[in-house]
Amino acid sequence: MDPKFNPETAKFYYFRYMKEYRAICVLWGLLSIIWCILNLVAFIQPQWIGDTPESSGYGHIGAYSYCYPDQSRAIYVCSGTFIDFNTILNDSFKATTFFAGVSALLMLITVAALLLFFCFKKTAVFIFCGILQLISAVFMFLACVIFPSGWDHKEVRGVCGSAADEYRLGECGIRWAYILAILGIFDAAVLAILAFFLASKRAKIEIYSTTGTVTKSELNGYSGDTLSKHSVPIKPIVTVPEMQPDIDRYSDFSSRTGPRQGNGNFQL
Repeated sequence: MDPKFNPETAKFYYFRYMKEYRAICVLWGLLSIIWCILNLVAFIQPQWIGDTPESSGYGHIGAYSYCYPDQSRAIYVCSGTFIDFNTILNDSFKATTFFAGVSALLMLITVAALLLFFCFKKTAVFIFCGILQLISAVFMFLACVIFPSGWDHKEVRGVCGSAADEYRLGECGIRWAYILAILGIFDAAVLAILAFFLASKRAKIEIYSTTGTVTKSELNGYSGDTLSKHSVPIKPIVTVPEMQPDIDRYSDFSSRTGPRQGNGNFQL
């Protein structure tokens, strides 16, 4: 059987694969950190819905807080906090706060879990982070779906008009934080799928020789994760001794018996 790859070709493809693999890993880590920040911003900001030029009132509402203008000070005053659920308007907004808050917390844990790459196997860390990101996407999806069911509250109607009801926004409009939360669902889901993909992907180096298939462990210590200096194959060097000039040497027997006589003195 002809060899499919020689060791030099295998080493070239191995390093090229690992370069691309690590680049995708770094990209996944950066996107996870970015989405963690955006998730926190979407959760904290009270800009999920708000007034429009056609609205009967003024203000904007978030997952757990609602803001209204203070005429005496000409600023917006916000009420409600995720620490005390009794300050949240209704049960729908409480559920939204819970799911969106847990989603943000899971993304924080995911970012902190990036440090585990220095301590544990990459496959296990990718799977762990992928599970957290998948749960985060599900929880943010639930938060975005449950949030409109609380639009029938009187505080919401005071801003959006009497036409506001469950899943009916009335005269208000969708703000950027709610849109960011919706986009975050797809972002977290894509990051989770990418994490599972990176966990399952392995460098498959197949080298065939005349004796059959050579495994990775037989390839002079090459592995799918690291390549240390100790595993680099050592090429044998064959040295040829220098040719010595011919020297007329006698054996031990000839040295005892004396030199041979020339052929001209041979007598029968």
